[in-house]
Amino acid sequence: MLAVFAGLGLCMLDSQVQVFSFGDSSFDARFFPRIVLVLILVLALLSGIARAKKMDEPIGSLVGWGRVFLVVGVISLALWFMPSVGFLLSAFVVASVTAFILGERDIKLYVGLPLLIAAIVTFGAQYGLTIPLP
Repeated sequence: MLAVFAGLGLCMLDSQVQVFSFGDSSFDARFFPRIVLVLILVLALLSGIARAKKMDEPIGSLVGWGRVFLVVGVISLALWFMPSVGFLLSAFVVASVTAFILGERDIKLYVGLPLLIAAIVTFGAQYGLTIPLP
């Protein structure tokens, strides 16, 4: 499933990521997402091939799959609302809720750290790299 969604992300990347070209540059706003999606796709395919050789193991508990679907739902909602609430709030909510769902109970690590990282990424992209974010 991960390989399918990474492949879909690669196919939709050109239409979803807006690029402002100021000349002939090989590095644009699609460069790093493209690298990450290709890596996810390759690793998911290799993992699927390795798992196919030993199918005797279960693929996970129901609780684990529930957590996966909760995280995917939170990410989907954040992407849906990102144009109206902005990147900073969306990234913070996704990171914070994901940390909480995966079992982190220290408030500094599931509220403070996501807020700090979301702020660094947001302001670094906007002012350091001049990448327009929603």
